[in-house]
Amino acid sequence: MTKLISRPRDIRVIAIARLISEMGDEMALIALLFRVKASGPAAISAIFALYALSRILLAPYSGSVVDRFPTKRLITSVSMVQTCIAICLAISHGMALYVFVFLLAVGGTIIGPAWQAIIPTLVPSNELTRTYAFIQTHRSFAIVFGSGIGGFLVARFEPSTALLINALTFFIVGIFAITLQNDRRPGLTKITRRDSIRGFRQLLSKPVLVSSIILLAAFNMSAGVNEVLGIFLVTDILNGTASQYGLVMASLGLSMVVTGFVLSRIHIAMNDTTCLIISATTSALGMFLYGLSPNVYVAMVAFWINGAGLTGLHAFGTPIIVRHTSEDERGRVFAASSSITTSGILLSTGLAGLVGTHVPIRLAITISALTCGISALYAGSRIVRAEKNLEKSESATEQ
Repeated sequence: MTKLISRPRDIRVIAIARLISEMGDEMALIALLFRVKASGPAAISAIFALYALSRILLAPYSGSVVDRFPTKRLITSVSMVQTCIAICLAISHGMALYVFVFLLAVGGTIIGPAWQAIIPTLVPSNELTRTYAFIQTHRSFAIVFGSGIGGFLVARFEPSTALLINALTFFIVGIFAITLQNDRRPGLTKITRRDSIRGFRQLLSKPVLVSSIILLAAFNMSAGVNEVLGIFLVTDILNGTASQYGLVMASLGLSMVVTGFVLSRIHIAMNDTTCLIISATTSALGMFLYGLSPNVYVAMVAFWINGAGLTGLHAFGTPIIVRHTSEDERGRVFAASSSITTSGILLSTGLAGLVGTHVPIRLAITISALTCGISALYAGSRIVRAEKNLEKSESATEQ
């Protein structure tokens, strides 16, 4: 094991900003779920579907925006707009609530790729895995605190309280972005339709990236089913409370914190691809056990296993995408990746809302986990094969 001696200041700033942002999002998510829960699975599906739809529809343009404007100014400006939208969301009801959810998600389609694109400019390539694990550790703290606090606020006060706190987190993230010492100044001079779809062309032109996206999309689909039906599993089948649902989500986050901390401080002998497949299998196992949970405590253990696998997916999957893309188009590639993988969320949340009203909750969750695991093994084997072929091709070229 080799410990990292220090990390760039900007990486620490980004990690804390992501922690604050994700914590607010987790609180807001729980508040929104319990605000619309009385309307049934379809209403909860709509919340997640709107989030996914924003990324699917706007990815070409949001990625171009990321590759067009300096990162510091972009994140700060978008975060301030999101602050205003989040305040409106906190006091909204009925159809207006869904409108503000969509508008808030639009900002996320820009900020997410912007953070991802600047990170490779701050650290050498051989530190990317541990750097993403370091940042993922902080984001996982957000799930622990956000879910726990969100469940407490909903149970003790009203959902609007958690939503107002979420608005404050957007403002704080904007301030953090201003303090970055370095900036990413991409070279895209104007936003055209041809440049907007370049990220998709890059993803679909390389077998490694295609297989990586299939794997990530499979997990997003299974996660979408769990997010829609999980609240009914915990509260209706396992007779849990809002606070206990928060604890189940917090166990996921705590697992990701521990796993991310370990991965950020060690060198692993196996390559990223092998570790990615192991992580995918672990996550699928956790989701399968979640569907079989006899009580809330077993559900917490299942989500702990799931969290360990999900952390590996982020830590080992993102560097693979970085290695196979150029810096000047990275924003568009990350936006395109988000668009394709969250298409799985849109599909799965829609199906979960429909299936949840006609099929037993446990059956729907376990089947989705099995499907996810099989898809992950298939896509993982293709990634291994594609990278080996690429290495052989590069060796032949050098000779």
